[in-house]
Amino acid sequence: MSKTLYEILGVPRGASERDVKAAYHRLARQLHPDKAEDGKDVSRLEKEFVAVSTAYNTLKDPEKRKAYDEHLSRSDKSPNEGGGSSSSGSKTPTSVANDTGKMTAAAIDKSKASVGRRAYLMGLKSLQDGDYTRSAEYFKMAIKNNPDTAEYHAKLALTFLRGKRGFSQAIEAANRAVVLDPYNTEFRIILAEIYESAGSKSLAIQSYEEILKWDPNHERALAALEFLRPSKKSFLKRLLGLK
Repeated sequence: MSKTLYEILGVPRGASERDVKAAYHRLARQLHPDKAEDGKDVSRLEKEFVAVSTAYNTLKDPEKRKAYDEHLSRSDKSPNEGGGSSSSGSKTPTSVANDTGKMTAAAIDKSKASVGRRAYLMGLKSLQDGDYTRSAEYFKMAIKNNPDTAEYHAKLALTFLRGKRGFSQAIEAANRAVVLDPYNTEFRIILAEIYESAGSKSLAIQSYEEILKWDPNHERALAALEFLRPSKKSFLKRLLGLK
């Protein structure tokens, strides 16, 4: 049997709002990503944190908690205990369960967004520290919880680029970021630089040219194209040692 929301937080059904909040903060500290030792541990902490956040978001709200308590009370009764049909003004166990399910689903979505954001911020810190393996794990977790956030995909691609590994994954992540936010030229720059680092000169040139369609004066794209496809005049200057 799955745990109730009270059991997940480790509080009794009569727990006060203060007790519920204290239990949540205690568990949230225990489940912080910093506690993870490896990728699998990060995934476990993520799942546990989502469950804890779901429980807290339901029990901290008086109306949601009341509906959930009614659902628990009805579930505790045997089918023969109720006797007769429900009055037209009261909800059936099924409708209460459905309402609770909807609330729980909304809470899960909110919790996932929170987990994703936390993982993203931890990924940024690891990226700044030069820990590309760890930052990739965090960005992957962020994407898992918020797959439609372009910035998360872009940062994962940048991590692979900085670490000079996983170019196929980097290209996939960068392309996804561009699809989600086609107007962001910085995401296109990341994609172009990945192609350039991977030695795909033609694809890099194509990507930089695409950027100029959106921003004709983009300095980084112009400079990259000048380097990747120098004019004959520039070639002769270099050949003759002229500036």
